[in-house]
Amino acid sequence: MELTERSSQLALLERRLADLLRGGAAPTDRPVTVLTGPVGSGKTALAQTFARRACDAGARVVGASASRAERSVPLEVVRQLVRAVPLCAADAPDIRTRLASLLDAGALAWNDADPADAENARLTAAIGRALLELASRGPLVIVVDDIHHADAPSLHCLDYVARRLTGLPVLIVLTEAPRTRPWRADVRAEMLQPARLHRIRLPLLTAEGTFQLLAQRLDIPLARSIAEASHRISGGNPLLVHALADDQAAAPRSADAPAVGESFREAVLSCLYRCDHLVLNAARVLAVTGEPLHGSLLPHLLDARSHPALGAVDKSTSAGLIDEQGLRHPAVTQAVIDGMTAEERVRLHLGAARLLHDDGAPPARIAPHLVGIGELAEPWMAPTLLDAGEQALLDGEVETALRYLRRAHRSGVGECLRARIRSALARAEWRLDPQATIPHLVSVATAIRAGHLGSQQAAGPIQYLLWHGEIDKAVDLVRHLSERADAADPQSMAELLIITGWISTLYPGVVVNRPAPAVAARDPLTLARVKHGLNGALLLSGVLARGDAGVVEEAERTLSTTGPDDEPHMFRVICALIAMIYADQLDLADDWCDRLGRHLATPHHPTPSATLTALRAAVAGRLGDLPRAGKLADEALGQLSPKGWGVVIGIPLAVRIRALTLMDQLDTAAACLQVPVPPATFETPLGLHYLHARGTHALAAGSPEAALADFQLCGQLMQRWQLDFSGLVPWRTESARALLRMGRRQQARKLVRDELARLRPLHVRYRAAALRVLAATEEGPERIPHLRSAVRLLRQCGDRMELAHNLADLGHAYEQAGDRRQARAAIRSARSLAEECGIPTLWPSALSARGGATGSRAAGAAVVVQGLTDTESRMAILAAQGHTNREIAEKLFLTVSAIEQRMTRIYRKLDVNSRSELAGRLRFDRPGTTVLDPLTRGTDPPGGRPSARRPR
Repeated sequence: MELTERSSQLALLERRLADLLRGGAAPTDRPVTVLTGPVGSGKTALAQTFARRACDAGARVVGASASRAERSVPLEVVRQLVRAVPLCAADAPDIRTRLASLLDAGALAWNDADPADAENARLTAAIGRALLELASRGPLVIVVDDIHHADAPSLHCLDYVARRLTGLPVLIVLTEAPRTRPWRADVRAEMLQPARLHRIRLPLLTAEGTFQLLAQRLDIPLARSIAEASHRISGGNPLLVHALADDQAAAPRSADAPAVGESFREAVLSCLYRCDHLVLNAARVLAVTGEPLHGSLLPHLLDARSHPALGAVDKSTSAGLIDEQGLRHPAVTQAVIDGMTAEERVRLHLGAARLLHDDGAPPARIAPHLVGIGELAEPWMAPTLLDAGEQALLDGEVETALRYLRRAHRSGVGECLRARIRSALARAEWRLDPQATIPHLVSVATAIRAGHLGSQQAAGPIQYLLWHGEIDKAVDLVRHLSERADAADPQSMAELLIITGWISTLYPGVVVNRPAPAVAARDPLTLARVKHGLNGALLLSGVLARGDAGVVEEAERTLSTTGPDDEPHMFRVICALIAMIYADQLDLADDWCDRLGRHLATPHHPTPSATLTALRAAVAGRLGDLPRAGKLADEALGQLSPKGWGVVIGIPLAVRIRALTLMDQLDTAAACLQVPVPPATFETPLGLHYLHARGTHALAAGSPEAALADFQLCGQLMQRWQLDFSGLVPWRTESARALLRMGRRQQARKLVRDELARLRPLHVRYRAAALRVLAATEEGPERIPHLRSAVRLLRQCGDRMELAHNLADLGHAYEQAGDRRQARAAIRSARSLAEECGIPTLWPSALSARGGATGSRAAGAAVVVQGLTDTESRMAILAAQGHTNREIAEKLFLTVSAIEQRMTRIYRKLDVNSRSELAGRLRFDRPGTTVLDPLTRGTDPPGGRPSARRPR
């Protein structure tokens, strides 16, 4: 082992050697030098290095190494020393024979129980005199490693020699590791008297020393990057640092953190086995309990005879592995656990669990030990795991909760307790994968019908049934709970009122019998509990039923006190955010989504993270940021399976379909329409967004009849549910757009005027959309006031996508009115916004109000094609319509050569090679296509719209 940070200790030894060689006698009056340091600190390496240098300097060196395994072999250390003495030929016959005879006699006669026995004393003196005779023949260095493991007879002999070294050229070097109990206290006290002892201490390495040692084994940059962490793991123990270097060298690739592998594990166990048994046992207890060194469990889990020595367990006696906080690093803890048998671990876990339970410790402290034992034999064990699992859920530690609850579920418990465990398991599984809750929900439903669960334990599972669209089962369970509910129990009645309130909000068309709130009505605390439990539902219904924008302040208060990882109240957070979106406070909702996402305590839990991402996508879509909306929706859909999303899939799927449609990616949007949607989705307000998106796609794909059917179905459902609010879906405006596409202008005008009459002044976004459609039903300059009003409103609410379309329409209206300056300004602004929003082409909506599809796209139409200038856009449209270069030149008052040059640039910009490809790019290859909206691009397979689930 290389020496690091040991130069001062080696220099001390070399000075004592120099004194020995210079004076011809033992240096000073202290002939014994002891190297003291923790196990693994490099004492043996230092002693071996010194021995080699002493030999090179001309001294005779003899050495021995004591071992715990040979502690009971009499005179083993002395026998090693004698074998190592270089005897000349003249001395050999006499001294070898005499020493061999003495050692053999001593090994047979030594009585360990009475070292002062006369025969033993005579043998000790004889062996000691023979050793001194060897020492008198020249400078001699005696090195004994791990003297604390030496056998008793050898210690007595060494003590005899040490007391008679005056005037002899002998230096004794011993290595010793601190122990929790004195080794051979009588002999040690005699031999290591301070008067003849020089002690050299070897501390553990510093952080810089750890780096230097690593740099000897690894690349210097790598050694520097892992030095600090390696020092924290090893505590500066050179043996452990070498093991980390071995693991790092064997690792498949370099990393910024040390590789902890088999070498480190073996080194930790080697250090502990070389320490006292008390240290090894204490390390095992600390590894299992995770307590600090002076915790309450350690004394009770160790042998009672070990208690007096516990105070001696520290860094020095434990090779630096144990400090005041317990085992110094998780890697050390894992190594100790790996070195234990399964029976040892179970015994310690069971003992710790019983001690903690008897002391009244909280379940969270007991549960980690219960999962590590075999059978849960005692009646308190499974309920303790259940309580600990529920607390872990409240703390956001879902994986921990699942570990406790699954262990409790595997035990043999009664039906009531098993039902409670399955209910808690459903709550925990839902955070990670809602689809995984389905088996638990089946069992919980059975338990509720059997009367094993009350309202409080059933509330969560019923909410998850609503998530998965199992509305009939949810209503049936509420009926069972109502029949058994105690009308005199305010808490049960409150839970029932909360459950039925959520059902009515999420499924407004479902009739559920509410329990008569006779007791609750007279109990203010129960009323407050119900109001608190229904906070999110009340916010949502306030916006949907009344269009009440005043709920925004209350929603902010809810979000400021509750997070999405607050497991019992996550639905409340979701509803508060949706209420903000429906109230058209999009910037505020976006800010809250970002804030909640940043402070999500458990961002790796898919369900809350995916739900937040879906809501952020919805906000981005309403703000007109189509690329961001599509990306966020795709990210949300990727976090959960379609079945795991349940009815809530209506949010991200609708956003993605609509964003792709608006960005002219109709084929990809059509593929999204093939994703299965639960039929129950269309019994919730979330299904309206899916219908809206599907209708939008149909309108863009050239199927205005199918689009009108979806938009009118939205209106029928909203009116039936008494949720006729444009912030949910502006179905009248959308239906008017479809009617315009079908050439039914009068009906469209009537419908959009009805929409404008119903809108409140604060609904600026929906008023602007209606004004744009109204302008499309008008002729000539009459359109300009409506479009200017719409543009003004859209600048207020920040919907950039809709603003881009309105500006394109306004530019076309100005151009038809002969105001080319205003037209150019509007078109320039429209193009800039379209590029920001990811909209490839802007078609003026007014064209659809006047006749044909292809023929209506006149040369003067202010069409904007992304990537082309105004003139190039017009030229591309005319070429796609089949006009020759000469005809285009006449219409635009340009030369034919100028047209040819610009058409070349257009082909290059749009990556096409012919006019037929250009027509396909601009979607002129599909007969019957008309344009009201920017959604008039894309192709679908022949036969109409893609199939998708219809509402039931």
